[in-house]
Amino acid sequence: MQSEERRSFVRGNFSFNVKFKTMTKDEYEDLKKSNEAIFPPFNQEQSIEINNKEINDGHPVSASLINHLVEIDEKLDQILDLLSKDNTIEGLYNQGVGLNISGSGMKIMVDRSLENGRIIHTKFYLSKSPLVYMDIFGEVVHVMQVDKDGGTYYNLGIKFLDLSINDRERIVSSVFQRQRGNIRRIKSGL
Repeated sequence: MQSEERRSFVRGNFSFNVKFKTMTKDEYEDLKKSNEAIFPPFNQEQSIEINNKEINDGHPVSASLINHLVEIDEKLDQILDLLSKDNTIEGLYNQGVGLNISGSGMKIMVDRSLENGRIIHTKFYLSKSPLVYMDIFGEVVHVMQVDKDGGTYYNLGIKFLDLSINDRERIVSSVFQRQRGNIRRIKSGL
């Protein structure tokens, strides 16, 4: 008997912090139209790849510099979160934890339930070295309640919307990089 794999993309099971905010389908469509007016769509095959050599004249970017910039970004988000406790700042991102990811979607754990069909705008780092930052829209396709550590959380299945070929390849590459790292650790006995 042959098993049938239904996924088109490899899925990586690892955790990462996710910032997200929700919106309706109408809000998403309006945002998409306004972005297309500012940045007209282009042919994915004609997209320009900018390599690190062009960006930094052949000098490698320091891993500590990348970590420092990521930490600044996270601290600024914490400051905005503290300032928004009185709900005067609209549109701030909520925090979640990514549980797995593939080229077509991901699963995240959050502290409140969302309904199926809800659109979410996510931002997260898959890797700090090399830097892989993702800014992706997705649709909630399933919700499962999970009781963990005395609290109630929700696992959300997210299907990516309008993901570019380059972003999909960056996700798949990051998954393979993590898997290779895990294999190396297992072989070395760590």
